[in-house]
Amino acid sequence: RAVDAGPSAVKELIDGLKTELLVVYGSETGTAEAVARRFAKYAKQRGCSIRACTEMNDVCDLPSQAAVAIVAFVATCGDGEIPGGALLFRDALNTFKAGDLSKHSFTVFALGDRSYAKFCEAGKFFDKKLEACGAKRVGEMGIGDACDEDGWETGYTA
Repeated sequence: RAVDAGPSAVKELIDGLKTELLVVYGSETGTAEAVARRFAKYAKQRGCSIRACTEMNDVCDLPSQAAVAIVAFVATCGDGEIPGGALLFRDALNTFKAGDLSKHSFTVFALGDRSYAKFCEAGKFFDKKLEACGAKRVGEMGIGDACDEDGWETGYTA
């Protein structure tokens, strides 16, 4: 079941993100990008400072960036594959060491289709790697399932 992302969960998440937000996405068809942009828009309307809303590939220098709260929206494509807009970031993450991201915090929202064996595999990968590199988790990974009645929105708004 999807993690509660209703009004109280969103408030708790935003309250936990005391620094500016870096909204990133890994998207193949544009869905994760659209969700990320929508999140950034709503967060800004609620008074959050948004450093950027960009592809994951654009933040491969994350260890050298000032502290930020990362909100990642990641689609899984094909059979558990990472989308093209996140491949360079995946490669960069694989070179980071434990503690390299310790000044950052994060949460991940994974989009997928449960009819595939490797459901939300890309989101799970980034969730684990960000934590392994020292970033502080501020919320459990959210799951958006294309097979739900309202598609990924069930996990995003439930």
